[in-house]
Amino acid sequence: AVRNSTSLKYLDLRNNIDDEGAKAIAEAVRHSTFLQWLGLEYNKIGDEGAKAIAEAVRNSTSLQTLSLGYNGLSDSAEDAVRAAWEQSGKDSSGLYF
Repeated sequence: AVRNSTSLKYLDLRNNIDDEGAKAIAEAVRHSTFLQWLGLEYNKIGDEGAKAIAEAVRNSTSLQTLSLGYNGLSDSAEDAVRAAWEQSGKDSSGLYF
């Protein structure tokens, strides 16, 4: 639904997303041209899921805000997401851990 939506701009998913869910969301984000805000706080996303999100962020043309707080990500996972965010030219004020 996210992948093919032409109107979804804001998506807030909390409490039950794990690495597999993050991979699915990442695939949708990668192809979405409308999603601007993605909230993934308070989930169970680990390093594997964060790396999938990082790849999606790198390829997303519409995403402006991403929040991954309270997932217990390692420093290297946060660094991977931050690097992808910066490489895509996005404003650093739109990324939250």
